Amino acid sequence: MTFSPSQYRLLKSRLTSRYEKEFKSILVALKKAPASELKSWILENKTELAEVTSLKWLFVKQVQTYLFFASAIPKLSLNQGEEFNPLEDEVFEKWNQSEFADVFLKALNKGQSLQKASIQALKVLEEHLVTLAHRQIQKNYRTHKNYRPQTSLGDFTKQGKLLRLLETTLHLEGKELNLMTPNFKEMKNFSHRIEIATKVIRKFSPSSWERFSAFTDLIIPIKQKEFVSYSHQELPGVSMINLYHRDFVDLLDDLLHENGHHHLNYYLNTGTLIKEPPEAIYYSPWRRTLRPLRGIYHAYFTFFWAFKFFSELSAAKEQDSIWYLFSVKEKEKIIWRAVEEYWMLEYVYQDLKTAKAEGLINETGWKLIQEQRKELLKFKKKIPLWEKKLKTHRQELKDLKKVLKENS
Repeated sequence: MTFSPSQYRLLKSRLTSRYEKEFKSILVALKKAPASELKSWILENKTELAEVTSLKWLFVKQVQTYLFFASAIPKLSLNQGEEFNPLEDEVFEKWNQSEFADVFLKALNKGQSLQKASIQALKVLEEHLVTLAHRQIQKNYRTHKNYRPQTSLGDFTKQGKLLRLLETTLHLEGKELNLMTPNFKEMKNFSHRIEIATKVIRKFSPSSWERFSAFTDLIIPIKQKEFVSYSHQELPGVSMINLYHRDFVDLLDDLLHENGHHHLNYYLNTGTLIKEPPEAIYYSPWRRTLRPLRGIYHAYFTFFWAFKFFSELSAAKEQDSIWYLFSVKEKEKIIWRAVEEYWMLEYVYQDLKTAKAEGLINETGWKLIQEQRKELLKFKKKIPLWEKKLKTHRQELKDLKKVLKENS
């Protein structure tokens, strides 16, 4: 079961084993690589790097990318304008999707060959990685002109200077959660809000708290209105959450949603759950657009946790507690979020069943969905009752059902 603490421990042990294998493969590859500052740093610090952390996982993944480019460069064409072979296509796409696309494309636009453009971009990538290692792993906050600030690791710029967020540790019923903020005022404010939110989660959904405690390690606030929250597969446990423009109910939602991503990413970082055809043929009710299978599979798995929590909170005899008193508006929003997620999850489940029948979802990937489906069906009979309680969200419910019917 994905809900048992023993399963959490098993997932983390699998990630550790995967990391150990990949780090050993990097050391083998480095022996064949030319001398470089990055190579020297890794070999000098290989003992420290041997133990997995979220940050080291990210670093190792980026070093793997560096080694891919380094090994591919001698095989690339020296002539500009020739049609790319499969390896050259792969190299082009990887550069084009990276943080260093600007350096790479600028060199190509000047008429340089794919090989020469890759050599220039690789040098920048190496200088970035060396600085990343010093700043983030050794906590020696040196900078370099080619270092790309890592907002997901606490970097930010102010008046042209590269700075780091302040960090504190929240002690939450046996769970240590790190929080990074720009200043002490926000640290105090956000710490209080997060502590209250976790107490509410723990009271009304103990299993949700167990999952949150297992998978979320660090929260970094984001201030852009257009962003709600996000995380990265290569940085497990780190949640970027908008703590400036969202209310308390949203905070509960965002904490559990990103934790759902971390939970799923533990599986994705250690194995394959689905085949990933690129065609966007599945309608996503969350995005209101067509998405590939990966998009709706991830959405089902992660939005389920909000459904589970808000359903358990809606089913409680009393939603208030000594930690937080919900307003009438917030109580309706809680019910609405449970109802809304129910219908969207039900819609997407039908497409996932079709994908499974087509052999696009493997047994482990399908088992995860089925376990969530089992939990969802526990609340099926309550949905009509909750719908009748809706007032301000009644029209939204009608619109949602209409959109889902039109896209069936």
